[in-house]
Amino acid sequence: MAIPSLRSAAGLKNFNTELKTLGYDLKKWREVTRSRPDLRLLDLDSGRGWDLATKLISERGFLRRGRLSASASLRHPYFLLGADQAATVISKLSLSK
Repeated sequence: MAIPSLRSAAGLKNFNTELKTLGYDLKKWREVTRSRPDLRLLDLDSGRGWDLATKLISERGFLRRGRLSASASLRHPYFLLGADQAATVISKLSLSK
């Protein structure tokens, strides 16, 4: 949702292909992707959004470890913003392509 270029089927397919090739390492993907997406929204508030994304987009290994569960994700600091901080972040979100 935070990256407009990934909202299309083609963009998402390309992202998934690149990510799989890199072993689901989102940090490495950010360094090498040719699509150069706008990640400023994820970098706001000391990078809380980026931190959450890297913990959500990882290959789930043996014993289902490695990726945050939905309940653990909701306890991430990204979702624990105060009302004024949340309003600031939301006001910078653009849902248009």
